[in-house]
Amino acid sequence: MNFSSHVYNWLPTIGYRQVPVWYKTSKDTINEFDTIGKRLKILKFIPNPFPSYDWIMGFYERPSNRRALSGPVIERARKIIDVGVGTGYLLSQLVDMTDETQEVTAVDLSQQMLNNAQSYLDRKKKLKENVFFEKATCLSLPWPDEYFNLYISSYLFDLLPEDELRKTIREMERVLRPDGYAILITMTTELDGVAGVIKPVIRLLNEFYCLGYHNGRWNPLWKFLFAGYAPHCRPITLGKYLRESQQLVVAYTKLSRVSFFPVRIYYVRKTHD
Repeated sequence: MNFSSHVYNWLPTIGYRQVPVWYKTSKDTINEFDTIGKRLKILKFIPNPFPSYDWIMGFYERPSNRRALSGPVIERARKIIDVGVGTGYLLSQLVDMTDETQEVTAVDLSQQMLNNAQSYLDRKKKLKENVFFEKATCLSLPWPDEYFNLYISSYLFDLLPEDELRKTIREMERVLRPDGYAILITMTTELDGVAGVIKPVIRLLNEFYCLGYHNGRWNPLWKFLFAGYAPHCRPITLGKYLRESQQLVVAYTKLSRVSFFPVRIYYVRKTHD
């Protein structure tokens, strides 16, 4: 294929393509994160091993997290799970929106992240008896079928390799009750609803991000900013994977952003058999 043909085929995909992750499994990212955390904790004067991660990513993720939690879905749920709890900001907002009759469970495969989230709630005086923390993988959650009314996940699905993404959706479907909901926040290649004059700019931003993400090209920069850790989210076409399930229906979506890059919030309902 000559250069002009390559460019001709590439142009329609700008901003819409989903690049593969550059690591083998999501567990690789957790091992990297926890190893760096242990190393930095040797420096006793650093109380939080990831201060720049908390500040930078927490700051940029907050608009989409706040936008995701607006609406009536949360108040109706009795058992709620936050999968991939991260630094705990979304969890703290969730605690504010629930009462003592609702059970909130925070899950992460990283013990470091669970500790950070629990410390964050403690500092905010939001630790309550109805909030639980569990180390577990999104690929195999230790709860019975149809246990939760609401499944929430922020910036987890977009860091998973494709095979793990499908497994995580199936596991989400398993633990959700019929008529239960999932709220999923991801970087996105699905740009429906973006204003026509803005869409070309958003497509270019997505493409710029993917070019830097592909094969870990930006990792030296990320590691400099995040104490040796390279964040792993990338724009994905989550709707395509959700539509593969016979019991999951995308009720509606919202657009948001993380920094300058587009984010889509999915409200997904599990139907009856």
